[in-house]
Amino acid sequence: MSELSAPRLFDHFRRFALLVCCAASCLTWMSGCSGGMMTVVSPPPPVFSGNSTVVVLLGATANDKLTNFNTVLTAMSLTDNHGNAVTLYNNPNASNLSSNTEFMHLANHPEPLVATSIPQGLYTSASVTVTWCSFTDVTFDPSIPNLVEATYAQSLCSQGTGKTTVTLPSPVAVTGPVTALSLDLQVPQSFTLSGTGAAATYTIAPVFTLTPLALAAHPTNSKNGKIVGFTAHVTAVNTVGNTFTVQTGDSVSFDVHSLNDTAYQGISGFSALAAGTVIDLDFTIQQDGSFGASRVEASDPSAVSVTVGPFFIPFSGPQPGEFGTLPTEYVGCAFTGGTAPCHNFFRYDDSTVFTVSSEYANLNNLPFVPAFTSTSLLAGQNISVFSHAITDTQSTETVRTITLRPQTLNGTVQAVSSQGAFTVYTVSLASYDLIPVLQSSPQTLIRLNDPSTVTVYVDSSTQLLNSKSISAGSLLRFTGLVFDDAGTLRMDCGQVDDGVAP
Repeated sequence: MSELSAPRLFDHFRRFALLVCCAASCLTWMSGCSGGMMTVVSPPPPVFSGNSTVVVLLGATANDKLTNFNTVLTAMSLTDNHGNAVTLYNNPNASNLSSNTEFMHLANHPEPLVATSIPQGLYTSASVTVTWCSFTDVTFDPSIPNLVEATYAQSLCSQGTGKTTVTLPSPVAVTGPVTALSLDLQVPQSFTLSGTGAAATYTIAPVFTLTPLALAAHPTNSKNGKIVGFTAHVTAVNTVGNTFTVQTGDSVSFDVHSLNDTAYQGISGFSALAAGTVIDLDFTIQQDGSFGASRVEASDPSAVSVTVGPFFIPFSGPQPGEFGTLPTEYVGCAFTGGTAPCHNFFRYDDSTVFTVSSEYANLNNLPFVPAFTSTSLLAGQNISVFSHAITDTQSTETVRTITLRPQTLNGTVQAVSSQGAFTVYTVSLASYDLIPVLQSSPQTLIRLNDPSTVTVYVDSSTQLLNSKSISAGSLLRFTGLVFDDAGTLRMDCGQVDDGVAP
């Protein structure tokens, strides 16, 4: 198991006194003097007693080179400064690909892995084991000419060891009622790829960073305890406790409290939730470690499953209305058995309803018309396709509802301007970004004027989590709703983070 220990923490502190000796014209360092003394005092060390609830969130730091990065997490543990190890997570479904976690969609959108009680203490190292690793990239081969979707996999990751690297920038103090930890996959450092297609050589060796989150009493973003745009399906409803149980696409289950101010969209309220309902969920980590719902959206309450991922037109021979997704999430379906099989090829017709996620409330204020219809479906847009598991003789389903979802684009700011209440950034995308790559396909219906440029709109509701001020040349990750506006690529931005170098 590959483990990196954090720097040691010193519990003691030193006091320094500065005595100015005018007569001797010298500086003398001593302790305990009264005149001219400056004392530097370190904060007292935390007091450890009993247990704390530890919530582990899965996230990712990534550029846009890959369309997905998958692995099954089998176990996770922490070791304290006395050498005592505690188990945070043991995957009961480790041998089943249904517990597979896709990390690319977790960049800027973390999700819970586990909430468990462990002894308080100072933890200096962590261990994570994995299996069934794979990653996928999409490129354009001009010799065909067409797109090439290539997946590279290892059943036992890290060249047969199943080990990962977990870095703790500093020791983790588990104390108080709840401690939240972010287990962040460093995607660019977790794989190598040389060449393309079947002739390529590659390695997969996941690298994680584990850091604590400073939970706020009223969380507002992913850095202080708020999770947004979380796809799940309801498996149980407890009307007495005003809670409901949800399950993610990678088979993680947890309870969520319906609060007095929970906003329900697409359904009348908590009473309309039922087992099987597919939802888009915003929730916060409460001060006791529980989860409280702030927004629950059901775009299609009667759907039995949902497939989430970028939209594209099949590689060859599509019939009118036929399309595919490059899935990052399957929720509520099964690859084998069950009544709701997982699909990534569908059809839309005149009866299909096109909707936009209600996660953002400022669409009517944008200085352009944010249209999302069958005539504005853009290759590379992130969509949720809701299934009722009713297919035709060709095993293709005509779907009733398609919802536009936020997505993250990694790019470099070229210019900064303003328009009304919005700051406007002209952002250049890398050539390997999925949207410009898909524009090369002969099957693509909508052609952009400049596929490598996106105009990003930021207002007072946008979460600015970047570490430096934004100017021309800034490399950033923008998360938001992406629209085609008469051949111009535009984004209504909900969050800005530091970018990730190619």
